Amino acid sequence: MKETKRMHPLMIPVSLIRTVKELFFLILVLFVFNWSSEALWVTIGRYLLLGYVLFSIVRYTLKWWRTYYHLTHSAIEIREGAMVLKRRHIPFDRIQNVQIQTPAYLRLFGVTSLKIETASGDEEASFAFLAITRTEAEKIEQALDQYKRDTHGETDVSETETSEATVSGLTSDHSHETKTIHFTPTKKELGKAFLLSASYLILFPIIFSFVQQLDGVLDIMRYLEEAYTFISDSWLLLTLAILVVVLISVLFGVVTTYLKYGRYEISSDAERIYITQGILTEKHFSIRKKNVQAIQMEQSILKRWLGITGITLINAGGDAGDSINSLYPFLPTKRAISLVSEMLPNFTITEDVGALPRKSLVARFCRFPWFWLIVTAVIFFFFKSFWWISLVLLVLTLLQRYINYRYSGFVIHDEFIQLQEGGWVTSTLVTRRQKVIELSVEQSLMKQRFGLASLATINRSKPIFTQKLRDIPQEMAAGAYQWYVGNGKQ
Repeated sequence: MKETKRMHPLMIPVSLIRTVKELFFLILVLFVFNWSSEALWVTIGRYLLLGYVLFSIVRYTLKWWRTYYHLTHSAIEIREGAMVLKRRHIPFDRIQNVQIQTPAYLRLFGVTSLKIETASGDEEASFAFLAITRTEAEKIEQALDQYKRDTHGETDVSETETSEATVSGLTSDHSHETKTIHFTPTKKELGKAFLLSASYLILFPIIFSFVQQLDGVLDIMRYLEEAYTFISDSWLLLTLAILVVVLISVLFGVVTTYLKYGRYEISSDAERIYITQGILTEKHFSIRKKNVQAIQMEQSILKRWLGITGITLINAGGDAGDSINSLYPFLPTKRAISLVSEMLPNFTITEDVGALPRKSLVARFCRFPWFWLIVTAVIFFFFKSFWWISLVLLVLTLLQRYINYRYSGFVIHDEFIQLQEGGWVTSTLVTRRQKVIELSVEQSLMKQRFGLASLATINRSKPIFTQKLRDIPQEMAAGAYQWYVGNGKQ
């Protein structure tokens, strides 16, 4: 366990690739957009950039040569640095997440990247093994899992800060439990992902941006205008051109959708939920079931009409906004709910959250539309001919408030509370009382006059995850507060 090792030599090109990505725009300016320029600033910039790249190669080589790590029974010891050596001691009980990502160029060599994140909030909160063999990555995660099992046993994360969520990807075999595969997308479901993700529309802004950048160098707009004039003179050529553009955009959307969701899989065993995705760049991770603090379900208006729901697992130590915590985002609502029940039988989700009273709608309509007022003032003073935009914005504001009222509500059943906030995107949170670290009720003067209040719950995540529901009857808010402080007894 105490054998000292270096990372894989591919750490050097991986670090260099990251540097080139960071300098990509500068490279375009100096070597593409001004490729024929002899200006002094361009020449100096090129030499400085090349010098920096050469310096980076030397620095990354030294850093690889002088960076070592080894595992003890309870920590990872790291010695790193190019010019200045630094020693780090990372205890296993401080590690919250372990993320593993394998781009295609690493997979060819049996190498992956592994990142560990601790509970610290400073710049040393994480450490990345940029290139490490899959075998070594598996050893690190197995050592961490064994430590957590030996030290914490069945301790729930709500009772200790050190039993945090672990995200992994190479050790799907480390558990002695048999995994159950809950979901893999069919061709029909991949088709829904293709249509709803609108990936086929991404190609147009990419091409437009690229043409704009090249126009200053190659005067490409002149050639495009000549081509357009030639094609538009014939309806047959114009039709064929439109078909070609549509075909290319559809093909682009199909390929990007397949690369992202083609090998998507959700599975679980008695201890964890596993999610695998990606073809060119593989992403593997797992979430401990005991560390799931809440379930968040989101629906845009289009998804709501089609009966499709996206689900995110809010877990302790995980990033509340990170896509790695999200299940397949294009699941039918009933299937999404049943999937959660299969993997997390301790969570109960109800589709009936109850409706808010009419006074909640009246209160929403009575709030002054400040944004509409500001936009209207700008239009009145500077763009009077666009006065109609003010009317459209007012209608949309009132419509949004009605939709927000129509799809908002909350319900308490046994030890669970479920908050649903409506709008153009409806967000529903389901959590247990024991997982809520804070519940607050607040009233403004206006809410007091209507007998309403706002209710908010906070769950442990990184950063903490807050769900708020406005304009519920104050007696219902008071009941929720008593339910929380009374250990689940409403």
